[in-house]
Amino acid sequence: MSEHQYYEVDFEAKFEGENCPVVVLEGPIPARLKGLSLIGEDLKQVNEILGELVTDETASVSKQKGLLFGALALYGKCFTQAKGRGTQLNAESFFKKAPIEIQERHKWMMRLRHQFVAHGGDAQEEQLKLLLVLSPNESKKKVINLIGHGASVHNLEEHLIKQCRETVDFAIQKVSKQINELQNKLLELFEGEGLDWAYQNSIKRSDL
Repeated sequence: MSEHQYYEVDFEAKFEGENCPVVVLEGPIPARLKGLSLIGEDLKQVNEILGELVTDETASVSKQKGLLFGALALYGKCFTQAKGRGTQLNAESFFKKAPIEIQERHKWMMRLRHQFVAHGGDAQEEQLKLLLVLSPNESKKKVINLIGHGASVHNLEEHLIKQCRETVDFAIQKVSKQINELQNKLLELFEGEGLDWAYQNSIKRSDL
């Protein structure tokens, strides 16, 4: 198996059984639309993962922690710099009119992402203390052992997962609305002369 694998997409658009010419769209609006679409897919996956954390109670600790980390990493990816996508969600404006509970849960999830998942920060969810175990007989003082005693979160309580999903649902609905608005704005550009331009700059399937 090679180090990198690439999959060629065989694109085909048909209408009433005939191949359709297509236009590859570039520019600020298409770029924003592509970025938001990828963000929307990430948020939907986060929702699915959180749902699995609730339903799969028999999963091993390592699987649960992997799911939790995956959900938080994907969620945080939508609100942090992503040069390849060319767009990200600005949390301050995105959640400005959201209920306070949604805003606070977002901040909590991002704290987990920053301090627990993405970096080794000062997270209360990951703690370790070194204990020097001494002999209980003080007349014969000696060290019995040196042990680590701590804990690391591997899952969330069901009510916390529910609150997280409510926040993710809010984000999905808002991103979907933004996508629809951008799509309509983009389609308006291809009315009248814009439609003539589109046909002149279209390519056929054989050219793809």
